[in-house]
Amino acid sequence: MAIKGKSKPKARRAVTPGPRPAYVPVRKKWYARREVQVGVAIVVLVAAVAGTWFGVARSRTKARDRQQQQLMRSAATSYQSQVNQALSGVGQPLPPSGFSVLPSLRSDLEGLQKGSLSANAAQKDATSASAAAAAAAKALDKIDVTGLVSGKGIADDAFVLDMINSRSRMSQALKLYRTAAQLVTDGAQASGDARAKLLDRASSILDVAGALFADGFTDYVNAQGTAKIFQPILPTGGSPIGGS
Repeated sequence: MAIKGKSKPKARRAVTPGPRPAYVPVRKKWYARREVQVGVAIVVLVAAVAGTWFGVARSRTKARDRQQQQLMRSAATSYQSQVNQALSGVGQPLPPSGFSVLPSLRSDLEGLQKGSLSANAAQKDATSASAAAAAAAKALDKIDVTGLVSGKGIADDAFVLDMINSRSRMSQALKLYRTAAQLVTDGAQASGDARAKLLDRASSILDVAGALFADGFTDYVNAQGTAKIFQPILPTGGSPIGGS
């Protein structure tokens, strides 16, 4: 009998090993990321620097404002004292922030026109009014407003202009009041058409003088307001002209 040979054993197939497990890092929360933390730190640093700078700038601004206020207050207070003295002989405060200049001059002129006031009384009053207006204008002209505001470091241009314009306008107005008073004096000495023409001219000049003085006095009050020294005039009196 034929002997059956043993069959050749089959070779085992090599088993390919599977992929090794790789380490996958856990993703950090957004606020824990380094780039985010660095960015936040930069923002905080910039904010801190900006805050410090703003605080310093604000402090300097306040200090500068206080200095400016003190400079304007000093100039306005000195000016107010001199103006009050100059105007003391030509009228009286008109509450709450005005001033009545030579009120009797207008009433005398109208009385002379209507014939209800004698020529002698009108002439006497007008002569006194003329002298008072001239003295007040002269006193205002002597006030060195430029010296009060120039070279002092005052940076408020509106305040400076109000100071300068107020004196100029009130002085010019008072000179017009003087002219009107002289015309009333001349009118009292005249009669008929000559008197009428002189008094009409005096009336026209008084209108211009009153408007000009009102503008100047408004500038004067505005300057006090900017310097924070203005106090309204009380109807009962007792307060200085246009101020404290």
